[in-house]
Amino acid sequence: MRFARGVRRLSVLPVLAAAGVACSASAQPTPAPLVFDGAPAQTVTSASGALSIAVWWSPAPPTVGYDASQLAITDQAGAPVSGATLTVVPWMPSHGHGAAVQPTVEETAPGVYVATPVDFYMAGTWQLRTRVQRADDAAAALDDTAQPTVDVR
Repeated sequence: MRFARGVRRLSVLPVLAAAGVACSASAQPTPAPLVFDGAPAQTVTSASGALSIAVWWSPAPPTVGYDASQLAITDQAGAPVSGATLTVVPWMPSHGHGAAVQPTVEETAPGVYVATPVDFYMAGTWQLRTRVQRADDAAAALDDTAQPTVDVR
């Protein structure tokens, strides 16, 4: 009788183990949807003065962890700057370091770019060291920089 009870208990273990695996697989966190509403948090002028870059954050305001940034880039005439390649480097100037994760930047509409994930892994003042490049014909070629700044709490 003692043996039979032990066998029954053991036969339940594989079922419990499978249930645990199924639960842990569905327990993975899903990133929050990106929301870039309202007026930009900041608008900066590029180093050359040729570009204006409006910046939104998701979440707004940004918090410690993985965030996202939307950058709307226009030229001096207010026209969207599309087809550019952006390099975005989160940088903490007071500590002299960046983040370990390099954001991916994608153009989502003409002149509108989304960088994600932006890894603000600690509170403080961060810069988004941004380089905008476009290698079209000589008249439309770009190579400019900007440094939007944000306080992360």
